[in-house]
Amino acid sequence: MSYLQFPRFAFTGKFQADVSTVNNDPRHFDNEHFEASFQEFQSKDAMNGWWNPTGTAIMRFTDCTVKSLRGLTGQLLTDPQSDPLIGCTVGNSLSRPAGKLVDLDTDWQLASNIYGLEVSLIGTDGLPIMTAAYESNPFRDLWFTRSTAGGDSGASAMFQSVLTNIVWHRDLKSALLDQLRSASERDEVSIRLSTYGYQQRVKKNGVLVPDFGYGILLGNIGPAKASQPRSFILGRRFMPTTSNGAGDLVSGNGIGCFSSFVDEQTGSLNVDLSNALPLGEGYKIAPVSGQPLQFAVLLDESVTQDAELTKDGYIALGNVDQTQNLQDIEGGLQSLPLPGNLLQKVRGKPLAIVQAVDGSGSATVCVREAPHGLEVRADAFTFKLDPNDLVQNRTQTSLYAARYGEPCAHQKLDFWIGSPAPDYSNTPASGKAGATPRALLPVNNVPGGLQLTPERAQTDERGVARIAITGPESMGNPRGYIDGQLYVVSYNFAGGNTAIQQPYDKLAIVVFSTFPARDEPIDLDNPRWEDVQPILQQYANLYPVMSQGLFDFSKQEVADSAAFVMHFVFNKTIDDPDQMPVTRDLSATKRRMLINYFRNVMNRTGKTMDRQVLFGKRCPLRELAGDRGAAPDLTGIATRRIGSKS
Repeated sequence: MSYLQFPRFAFTGKFQADVSTVNNDPRHFDNEHFEASFQEFQSKDAMNGWWNPTGTAIMRFTDCTVKSLRGLTGQLLTDPQSDPLIGCTVGNSLSRPAGKLVDLDTDWQLASNIYGLEVSLIGTDGLPIMTAAYESNPFRDLWFTRSTAGGDSGASAMFQSVLTNIVWHRDLKSALLDQLRSASERDEVSIRLSTYGYQQRVKKNGVLVPDFGYGILLGNIGPAKASQPRSFILGRRFMPTTSNGAGDLVSGNGIGCFSSFVDEQTGSLNVDLSNALPLGEGYKIAPVSGQPLQFAVLLDESVTQDAELTKDGYIALGNVDQTQNLQDIEGGLQSLPLPGNLLQKVRGKPLAIVQAVDGSGSATVCVREAPHGLEVRADAFTFKLDPNDLVQNRTQTSLYAARYGEPCAHQKLDFWIGSPAPDYSNTPASGKAGATPRALLPVNNVPGGLQLTPERAQTDERGVARIAITGPESMGNPRGYIDGQLYVVSYNFAGGNTAIQQPYDKLAIVVFSTFPARDEPIDLDNPRWEDVQPILQQYANLYPVMSQGLFDFSKQEVADSAAFVMHFVFNKTIDDPDQMPVTRDLSATKRRMLINYFRNVMNRTGKTMDRQVLFGKRCPLRELAGDRGAAPDLTGIATRRIGSKS
């Protein structure tokens, strides 16, 4: 079971993603060629530090409320009198700083991950009902042209994961919550967050934009089952067979990839349209013009997208809900009843969205389920391996294969690493002479040494294949100024009958560099300032809201005076929102060296509890950006200190 099944509830509102963009250009990692202008806002003719160099990486909910719920029978409820859960607030941690949104790597910004996010459910009386931890999972189904806004403002994506470590603070007397707890396993629930309408313009006509760094959030929570993947719906996958100039898989009338699930127990088709339909003015749904769209069963497997059908070529299941109300109230989820006769018809036959072309019943196929109903997807798909630590240099993942929602047993899968290629997509040129970074472009996917075993995996009776991923015993610095290397691994069914996949459904793997190298005389337990300074300098360059907004730890006297705080944040786990660096791109040995350096400073000076302990145990920026009302002030502070271009 998942957020797409009953019982479930929907919440909508906004999210803040205050990402830092200095590290969006990999050439900015080069300390030798770093320029002060790379920490400034972009201008009309220079990219500088892109559109948000002052970002804190904060990721959190804002103004999110429960709008509707569907119980075990699927009945829609929107009136607070029917269940006290309706109208409650879905918020952030009650005691910790906000979560962080972080790219896997500067060369792979297509699966950003949320770390340290805690989710709370607050009653209309302001008292907590539930708190839980979001299990870190990156977004999926990213596409850049859902709206015409351009850039990240035109993009849309969805996060799916589970909430763990659930604490129930009181009994709300909510029938839906009681059903949800009973239906879930391992004290976890499934959650999906769809995000779009992101405001990436900091100024308009010289005035700060109030919603800079905010976007639209559609959320759904439902039961979680141990047998199901956590990061996607294993069901009936709709896949356009055409792409646009941006590389998005999208139909001719603007519909993207999306998933659905046929629930045999409740006799219903449940469809996630939160990240599927085109957007118009104000990021509202732009209904496809012409006759209403209908969900349908195609009676001939060979019918392709854009084909015209006679009335005998399909069975209509019901209209597609293209209203804004579906997004705002139900989080973009549509449920259609499937009586017994229709339930039988959808088994083993392709689902589609069709549009009538005349009064005779003829229709055009707008988008359909993937050919032959084939789907194969990895649950965990981003990884960081570390040759400096045997345990961290090996991981595993599960891949799920299905045909029309049913497991594909005993199917062989192929894997292949991408060809060596420079990162052209994240290294734009500036129009202003001399403003383009001078560092050489990094090249990915070399050298070899990454191992996936077995080389040709095979699914079991449940359609699941497990593979182990092992990094090389040692890794140099193939990207020079960027630690380690990025490998992008594609996968699919072996042989000629492959599945259509979303462009970024790949395994993205970072392997850290071996440190110290054999020719580096570094004592990890007793490092010198000269050993740690290059790492701190790079972080100070890439994260100016810290180095200029708080203190510049690239200078020894400043870093040493803040030894307690530095030791504290470097010693945090990856899922802690306070961990430093926020980019989470340190190998085990580099982290060990930094922890030991600041520990030695504290031991040498005897000052383990100076005034900086006031920041300790919490994020130093918490007071500057603790709530939505303070966010513009944080931008203003950083803008004044670092400089801004309109």
